[in-house]
This record gives sequence, C-alpha cells and structure tokens, in this order.
Amino acid sequence: MNINKLIRIFFLLIISSIEIGQSLVPVERHGHSAVLVDKKLYFFGGESVFGKLKNSIHLDQILYIDLSKPFNTANPPFEEVINAPMPFGSSYATAFLSPQKKNIIYLFGGIMWDVNANVDKFKSILYSYNVETNEWIPPATTGIAPEKRREINGVINNETGKFYAFSGLDTNAQNVVTTFNDMNILDINSLTWSKGSITNAPLPRVDYTATLLSNGIIVFIGGRETNNLVSVDINQLPLYDTKVDRWSTMTARGVTLENRNSHSAILTSDEKIIVFGGNKDDIATPVLNPLAVLNTKVVPYEWSVPTPAPPLPLTTNLHSATLVENYMFINFGQVHPKNDSLLQKPFFYILDVRNFTWVEKFEPEQLSQSPNGTTTVNTSSTNSPGLGVTTPDNGKQIGIIIGAVGISVGVIAVAGLLGYKYYKKQKYTRAIPTAGSPIL
Repeated sequence: MNINKLIRIFFLLIISSIEIGQSLVPVERHGHSAVLVDKKLYFFGGESVFGKLKNSIHLDQILYIDLSKPFNTANPPFEEVINAPMPFGSSYATAFLSPQKKNIIYLFGGIMWDVNANVDKFKSILYSYNVETNEWIPPATTGIAPEKRREINGVINNETGKFYAFSGLDTNAQNVVTTFNDMNILDINSLTWSKGSITNAPLPRVDYTATLLSNGIIVFIGGRETNNLVSVDINQLPLYDTKVDRWSTMTARGVTLENRNSHSAILTSDEKIIVFGGNKDDIATPVLNPLAVLNTKVVPYEWSVPTPAPPLPLTTNLHSATLVENYMFINFGQVHPKNDSLLQKPFFYILDVRNFTWVEKFEPEQLSQSPNGTTTVNTSSTNSPGLGVTTPDNGKQIGIIIGAVGISVGVIAVAGLLGYKYYKKQKYTRAIPTAGSPIL
C-alpha cells in the first residue's frame, strides 16, 4: 500500500477518535417545545435566528437527552433524531404526552413552516408523534377544532385524559394580531374537541404559563393580553376549575412581583409553582427577580422569592422548563439584548427544587439512592427503536475514547512497521541499481 495513503488513513482515524466522545452541540433556539417521556427529555423545533439549519429560522429538528445516566451541564448529551425530522418547522407551540399511550406525543398549535420553501405550512392544529416509529400524523378528530394560533400554554389532565388550551394569537398577511377568547378542550380518549366556559374568563392572552394542580384547578400566571398585548398583572391569578367548568380570580399575597411574560413554570410534588425568567412589560428587558415561588397550599396563594447562592444563571425567556425528579430543567431560550449573536447560546440550567440550589451535574435518583432507599421514579427506560442514533453517556464515552486510543496506537504500530519495511525496501533498491535506473 502507498505510504501516503497510510498516513492519510492514520490521521483520519485520529480525528475520528477525538470526535467520537463529543456530544452534539445544538444551535441556539427559543420558542421550542419540550416533553418528558419516561427517561428521555425531547425538544421539538424552536426559532433560531443566528443558527438556522435550513432556509427558515423555524427548526424542524428533534433533540433528546437520555436522563438515565449522569451528566454535566457543560457538556449535556444531546442527541438528534436524525432519520425523522418534523414535517414542518415548529415554534411557539405546546406539546404533551398522551396519558393513555406513553409513546405518543401531541403537538398543538404554533407556527408550522416549510423549512425549504420558507412559507407557511399549516394544515392541522394538532399533530401526533410516535417516539417508537417516528411517525407524524394529523389525527382525525371530531367536534370543532380550534383556529390556527400560537404562543399558548396547554395542560393535560392525566386522570381524565383531557387537554386544555386557553386563548393564543394569530397574525394575518398584514401582520395584524388577533387574540382568541376561548377555552379549547380535547378529550384524548375519543379525540373530540369541545369548548369550556368563558363566563368570568380573563381577557385573551399569550405568553403566559398554565399549571394544573392536583385538585383540578388550572393556575394562569402572567403573559400579555388583548390585541394590544399589554402586560398582565401577575398578582391577579385567573383560575379555571376543570371539574365544574368555572372561572374565578384570586389576588396573590406575599412578595409583589414584577409583571412578566415568556417565562416558565413547573409544579413540585408539594404543590408549589416555581416560576423562572421572562420579560418585563416592554418585552426587551429581563425581570429583576427571575426565580419566584407560588405556594398554592395556602389561600390566598402566596408569592415568595428564594435567594440561591451564586453562580446564578442568565435570565432567559422563551425557554422550556421541565420537572425531572427533584430538578427543574431549564433549556434554551434567549437573553437580552436578543440581537447580540454572541450572547445567544443553547442554555442549560438545573435547579434543585428541594433547596433552590443551582447545580451543574445531574445524578439520576436510582443511581444515588441507598440500597434500602425507595424512589417513585420510573426506571424502566429502554432505547426507543427506530431512532437511528446512538446515545453517548459518560461511561460509554470513556470506553469509546480508550478504544479509540487503542486503535490509534495500533495504527501507529502498523504504520511504523510498514514504514520500516518501505524504508528497507528503498534502501535495498538504492544499493543495487538495475540497468537503466538513475543513480541517486
């Protein structure tokens, strides 16, 4: 074999061995959707102004993280579902896991964009995604489906199988904003749409959070309302009782918070709503107190502001927040000034909700509990077939790197041996020239 080819193969193997242990580094994004499925956290679409992957700023990419293994937020093990992109670029939608079929994720509303032609691709307000087969379909539903809309936050009642989504907005070709004043309900069992009451409902709003309590009440926090998109008083909490289809309003006590929109919220096991991030009224300034807690075990509900020790995360907006065991995962989003490309990163923060501590390493509970300890976390996670990707973890990466180093050493040895033989051959050829050969 030609010695130059051997050298090229050798360097390619070295480069490959370096890249094997690296996780995917996703582009910055905001306005995406996130859903926890067993021990995998999925991320759908989003809007990427500076790192767009195709002709559109709306991404059709599906990412996920395997949460069954420990990792550090400095190098989170993101993986892409490479053989099954979304049928459109998606942003400002809301997504949820089916209570009946744990392999089905529903995506409701949002911008649906043709990422190649860079035009609107809206066909259905609802799509389903099968994490095992990677199939996307607009499911056949009965009843009157909602109009096209975005910037909503829906909730799913896992006991009744009903999904609730209030209000949202849409814009026409002239960029005129229309907000919707309705409560849309989807029965997942029968895939039937219906309308909830709007008597005493709040004004139409967007960029809020909706959190379902164990008593069946949905708590709406913050956002912007009416077609003029004016700020909502965060201390006035609209409540929707799903059991009796009735609206009410509660004035929260405790700390007086800044109004905010484009924030996130999760519900802890002790019925506290943890809010993070968001914009002020002008949607161009971050809130001063990004972390706030609403205690729903007292009446009226009570706001408080914890003070975690530094280092503190940047105040993001249009990010996602997911409760994973005892941790609040805050992913992606944007920071101000949002037109500064150097500031926009694939942000990843983890908050320990037990003591309000920001942590950099995630340790799954089943790995850290004592032999006699118990946990309510489902640990029966398996790799979903059909994903067509390999998920690296720290232990596997170490093994891969060691193997790659071994391969490299082997390649060096083989290359050295071949080089030595080549040198001996050349030396012999030069020592005994044949007739007509030049003397070097």
